[in-house]
Amino acid sequence: MKGTKTRSVNTLGMFDLFKGIGMATVILSHTAEGYALNVGGGLSVTTFLIFIYREALMSAFYIASGYGFRKRSVGKCVQQQLRGILPPFLYTALATAGLHLVLHHHFFGSWEVAVAESERVLAGFLLGLPHTSDYFGLSIFSCGPMWYLLTLAVGWIILDILFNAFPERYIPCAVAVTAVLGWGTCLVWELPFCLSQGMTVVPYLYIGHILKKRRWLEQPRLPWLFPAAAVCMAIAAAGSILSGTTDNMSMGEWTLGPVGIFVNGVIGLWIVSLFVRLSTRVENPVTHFLEGVGRRSLNIFCLHTVELTAVPWYLFAAQFAASPLVGLLAQYVLRCCIIAAGCLLLELRKRITPPRAQKARLERRRERVQRYVARH
Repeated sequence: MKGTKTRSVNTLGMFDLFKGIGMATVILSHTAEGYALNVGGGLSVTTFLIFIYREALMSAFYIASGYGFRKRSVGKCVQQQLRGILPPFLYTALATAGLHLVLHHHFFGSWEVAVAESERVLAGFLLGLPHTSDYFGLSIFSCGPMWYLLTLAVGWIILDILFNAFPERYIPCAVAVTAVLGWGTCLVWELPFCLSQGMTVVPYLYIGHILKKRRWLEQPRLPWLFPAAAVCMAIAAAGSILSGTTDNMSMGEWTLGPVGIFVNGVIGLWIVSLFVRLSTRVENPVTHFLEGVGRRSLNIFCLHTVELTAVPWYLFAAQFAASPLVGLLAQYVLRCCIIAAGCLLLELRKRITPPRAQKARLERRRERVQRYVARH
């Protein structure tokens, strides 16, 4: 039993439950952005319950990704990230622009305007913009949630550069300085390819690396983690209530400035630890379903980007102006059904792939496993 439990906390699959719940929460937060359940002034109910800790949840995603970080040569790291990020990113960009073109013409009836708007959508993907920005005198749309994949790749490469450039004892300082520089550049100009946001997520990837290196998940509990996370949650809530706004990583906005970056990191570490320990203790059909969602998180993420950017959901929300809660729930269910149908199609495509292509893919995967096998 001891050996089995050790393996369960040493594989990336242990994050499946967290990723499943996280994806459901991200889709819910994006749906709630179109509705306002106000409490009579200031922050709305949905803002307070969902958005205050939204960026802490995002930091938890990066921490889980950082768990698999290994120092390599910068060239190999760049190659690895391009190989992993480019195919889904480009497929998503083309699918989003194409669907946007068709739907825009369907709802508004002008091919000329539809082409112009879809070009702005495609340009946002090609420039890797995390939010709508002005470039070359034009207002270009964002690449939608795909900014997460770009920041992950950029942050991973930057962290690898830091590990190759500095002795290990200087890495924490270098990581902190990088995050502050990323926050500073967000104040000045929106850099393409999510470079600024990529610098701000380096601390989260480093925390994930430390999480594995020091085997924190193998310990019964970390006595300091929950008190530290509770303090950080109180600080984050106070900052949001006093300022009337919430953190928004894609916009480069933190209510507490660079301090907010590190506050979210502590909360994110607690979230990851909580769900990993929960996944080892609770096993039922619900957790199995959520783990299945987590295993398909990349497909879900890409499909969510397509429907979020291409579908004019604001027309749907306008039909429920008098009952926003009903509209929110209806749109969330509809959105999940669309994503589930897309995942099913992708699964069917994988099953009907020619055997020769499947064999070649398995051989490439086996070569990667043999090449990067862990040393014991």
